[in-house]
Amino acid sequence: MQVPELGSKTGKLLKLTVNEAVMRLGLLLVPTVLLVGCATPLSIPPELQYVVPAGQKSSLATLVGSQEKSPILSDFTTYVLAVDGKRVMSGPQSWSIPLPIQPGLRNITVAFLRASLNTQVDLRLQAVAGGEYQIQFSTDAQFFGANKYCDFWIVDTATQKPMTGIRRGNLINSIRYSPPVDD
Repeated sequence: MQVPELGSKTGKLLKLTVNEAVMRLGLLLVPTVLLVGCATPLSIPPELQYVVPAGQKSSLATLVGSQEKSPILSDFTTYVLAVDGKRVMSGPQSWSIPLPIQPGLRNITVAFLRASLNTQVDLRLQAVAGGEYQIQFSTDAQFFGANKYCDFWIVDTATQKPMTGIRRGNLINSIRYSPPVDD
């Protein structure tokens, strides 16, 4: 089946079959759809971003992540993802920079990252003014390991005593992750 004239090329009429037209349209649409996915990521509204509290160091507490070096692949890194539901925008690259937080009962979302493996959990921390805290972790993530979990807790860096209970996060391989579909 021939499609009516679609245009001309160097003076000659270009006639395409339906299959050729669909194929050419597909070749144009596929890259377009893929490039749309590469558009600017949605930004987090300012009211949902964590703002470091103002105040003297002695009137605030600090919280820092932790990292275990790995000779194979990437390091094991924990960091503060959110404080009281507000996203910490500095991300995993700032795991070693102490994050000032207000004293009091805080809901801290901590995250684990190693290559494509990741997880996160919420921990409740009773922070005191001048307190210095660090995220600790234990995981079965290994090069040829089970890669099932990461346990998190927060310690007081002066005493190394736990300041929270342990919470377990199930590791997700973000390369193979398929979100659940509601039925």
